Amino acid sequence: MYKLAELYASSASVADYAPKYVERLHEVLGGIDVGILDSMVDCIDQASRAGHRLYLVANGGSAGVAAHIVNDLVAGGYAEGTPPFRALCLSDNVPSVTALANDAGYDNVFERQLRVHLEPGDVVLAMSVSGNSENVVRAIVFARERGATTLGWCGFEGGRLAEACDLVAHVPTTKDEYGPVEDAFSVLGHILCGFLTMRHGKMLHH
Repeated sequence: MYKLAELYASSASVADYAPKYVERLHEVLGGIDVGILDSMVDCIDQASRAGHRLYLVANGGSAGVAAHIVNDLVAGGYAEGTPPFRALCLSDNVPSVTALANDAGYDNVFERQLRVHLEPGDVVLAMSVSGNSENVVRAIVFARERGATTLGWCGFEGGRLAEACDLVAHVPTTKDEYGPVEDAFSVLGHILCGFLTMRHGKMLHH
């Protein structure tokens, strides 16, 4: 079964499709075991207070979510007198990504960057809708070997990423629901970043 195809087939117009999509997104969000976020928040918080870094790895639309999380932590989460969130998205440096893709193969673009930067005690948060993106999985395998804590966000059936990470937030969906999974990643990001920022003493209002 492909849920979005089913919703499209039953819709005469986008005005019909939109509320069905929203209803489905509500179902998808309700299917996430958000209890795992307690452990993820604690992990990132403890790492930041100890001066360690958070690295994010993802492709495509998920990379956009990863970059947004870095923005929310580094810019939005900054407050005088509290340890900063030292977060980096490894898809953001286009020259490095394209050079590594050309020289080492796209499967290695994240692992090779982690070989340069990663230190024991750092945290790596990986996102993959399918859970099977080779470059993401390779980065996580290397990160665990190097002594980092690994967090995974994945959709569909979880894939290899769900098996490779220390902590996993799974967004269970059918295999055409890239949009709802990435929507869910964005929601998880806002929950995580907002809570961490406020825990560090900075409220979100201006």
